[in-house]
Amino acid sequence: MKPKVIVEGTVGAGKTTFIEVMSKKLNLEPIYELSDQKLVEILEKFYADPAKWGFQLQIYFLTKRFEQMDLAKKKVDVIMDRSIFCDHIFPLTLLKCGKLTNLEYEIYKDLHTTLLKLATAPRLMVYLRCSTETAIKRIEKRGRSWELKVDKNYWYVLNQCYEEYFANYNLSSLLVVNTDNIDEKFEGLDDLIKELLKSKRKVICEYDGKSVKRSVRNAGDSR
Repeated sequence: MKPKVIVEGTVGAGKTTFIEVMSKKLNLEPIYELSDQKLVEILEKFYADPAKWGFQLQIYFLTKRFEQMDLAKKKVDVIMDRSIFCDHIFPLTLLKCGKLTNLEYEIYKDLHTTLLKLATAPRLMVYLRCSTETAIKRIEKRGRSWELKVDKNYWYVLNQCYEEYFANYNLSSLLVVNTDNIDEKFEGLDDLIKELLKSKRKVICEYDGKSVKRSVRNAGDSR
């Protein structure tokens, strides 16, 4: 069975707020990123020395993403925070920033490709788009110490990698929401999501807070 909705976007795009609002409006169970003490410990080491701990962190994140997807497939009526489908964006960003070697990235990519064969695409993917400047302002506002330590260039590269991935996404219907200036109540988006979930075609919609642009993408598998 396909999990209903996956929400993706760069750090600071507004995923948590969006999921909190939409889970209530759509009567879907929210599934947030899975974590445990081991992941917390690796994260602390990563932020202290990204080049040394980047590979270990990404492999463990991939493990948690797979567990998250397996849970979502069993529950079905869920709205998920991130997924295994976009997990490769983070190690790619580290590679481009010089914090991951080519060999480490190739090892990660081989494992990611294998696990994707066991994953189930959602009925709808929601991509929360925002400018890197907006993302950085939100990151600074919430004040998480480990995020504040990150070189700002990382956020620019990460956002660009997200844009490149979703420019060719076609695993399911896709809703792109520009969150730079949108009201956090996301009025009316629940009706649009309901419509997209009913569609038997792969529909692409972009919402800028005022209007919706629609298109239909050819069938295929971007993996």
